[in-house]
Amino acid sequence: MTDPVARLQAAIQAENLLEMSRAARAMLATEVQLGADWAGVAGALLQAGDDFAALQAAGRLAEASPEHLEAWLWVAAVYTAMGDHANALKVFETQIKRFPEDVILRRRAGRALLELGRSAEAAAHFRQAVALSGGDEIAYEGLAQAHTFTPGDDVLAHMEQTRLNLPETALAEQRGVLAYAIAKAYEDVGEYDVSARRVTEGAAFYRETAPFDVENHEQAIAHLMKVYDPRFARSQDEAGLLDARPVFIVAPPAAGASWLARTLTAGEGVARLERYNSLFWMAASPLGDQRPEDIEHALSEAGDQSALAEVGRVYLRYAEERAGKAARIIDPSSLNEMSVGAAGLALPAARFIILTREPKDLAWAIFKRRFRKGRYWTYHLDDIARVTTQTHQLCERWRTLFADRILTVSYEALAADPGGEVKRIAEFAGVDAAAAASEAWLRADLFKTDPVGVHERAASRLPTVVAALERAGFSPD
Repeated sequence: MTDPVARLQAAIQAENLLEMSRAARAMLATEVQLGADWAGVAGALLQAGDDFAALQAAGRLAEASPEHLEAWLWVAAVYTAMGDHANALKVFETQIKRFPEDVILRRRAGRALLELGRSAEAAAHFRQAVALSGGDEIAYEGLAQAHTFTPGDDVLAHMEQTRLNLPETALAEQRGVLAYAIAKAYEDVGEYDVSARRVTEGAAFYRETAPFDVENHEQAIAHLMKVYDPRFARSQDEAGLLDARPVFIVAPPAAGASWLARTLTAGEGVARLERYNSLFWMAASPLGDQRPEDIEHALSEAGDQSALAEVGRVYLRYAEERAGKAARIIDPSSLNEMSVGAAGLALPAARFIILTREPKDLAWAIFKRRFRKGRYWTYHLDDIARVTTQTHQLCERWRTLFADRILTVSYEALAADPGGEVKRIAEFAGVDAAAAASEAWLRADLFKTDPVGVHERAASRLPTVVAALERAGFSPD
């Protein structure tokens, strides 16, 4: 019998996400006692994309070490990854009673409250974290996001003073995070040129800690373009799993994917996965590098036992753990742009919504935001321009292959008529159009905080944005 621990280690070494999930789940099904090592299992499951099992592993860790704060932080981290911010908050609040002066707990409680739309309560936790730490940059970042700044704001003055007082030994990441927080404050008060300078400063600092190989990314896109060529444009219903529940949202950052996913789930019988989920990516692991000959072979295996049908089946099995028996599953994963080819063949009844945004607006909206998870290409305008150009070209390919199953929607159209545009999208997706349209109007503040024409806030940095887009092949006008 294979040692479950050795099986997991072998899967990690092979970078086989699906096998990592299966091996870790096999461990959870046994009585194995790992103690503090359950943290490693939870981490492997999060890496694989299996948040549901990661929660069980984190629970085992908390059972083994109930007095250790780190164990409960793992539990809360998994809840957060699953988008269950209410349960994450319960964990934080319980632990704050034990450790009222813990800065990390205060920051994370504030973040959970922000996600739940409780900004005033979030701000209170972030203020406490700032006070306890004497000027923690992550706490200031959260406070900046929970707070709307006005001219002469004391919080802005304190952040600027903290920036000036940073010691020479301060890490580049610390400086970068604080610069982004200050940029948000200046944007609130309408000092866009100062804000743009702080954004540029923050990106430069943060880029030192987050290198990105844009050429490797372009090679990955080129590989997908080579694999999924027009030979697959015809219907392949016989090779995949016929199931109409999945609706995939395909969008770059700052184009409204999470907003749209929330509006489409306003009615009954509709479930939503999180933006950072990677369930399909994990399920597609058996396709390996997805070489053209591999896909052609999979397509030749018509029937329920085909490799593509199994990918669809595995994806839905994992999705059902989170979504239950919903009539529709809205999946806005940030990996969808790379997954449409495999998803389109594995799930021939699935539908896709592609979101677009005006290039200058998209570039600046991405650049002025610090992404707390991944997205290392977002700290250089040339990288942003190159990646978004490649994404645009890849989406053009998906539209060619799966035209009858794809609806393209612009951010500008959503901003102009949130209710009407979402009603049209909901009808395409097969969800309650009236409920979705009403929810869209309730959530329309997004288009005030991140408006059409946001590139004008780049101020003196706008020529740099335009030049980067031109170098990448976009025509900004």
